[in-house]
Amino acid sequence: CAPIYPSLMHATPILFGKKQSQSVIGVQMASAYIGNICMPPLFGIIGEKLGIGLFPMYITILLLVMYVMHERLIKKRS
Repeated sequence: CAPIYPSLMHATPILFGKKQSQSVIGVQMASAYIGNICMPPLFGIIGEKLGIGLFPMYITILLLVMYVMHERLIKKRS
């Protein structure tokens, strides 16, 4: 997922306009930090209860959610 974060930052002025881009980048950064804080412990709980073998499914679900949200943004913009 590493290349996605800087790519979204780079595309923010194009998607939201230059005037709003600083605020949107702030929200993106806050969301990234919250995700970094919450997602590993969340999987720790899931892994403890159901098994560590669910990690690939966990990552796949997160990627699908990110993809759907991105597509909704692009659709809403056009």
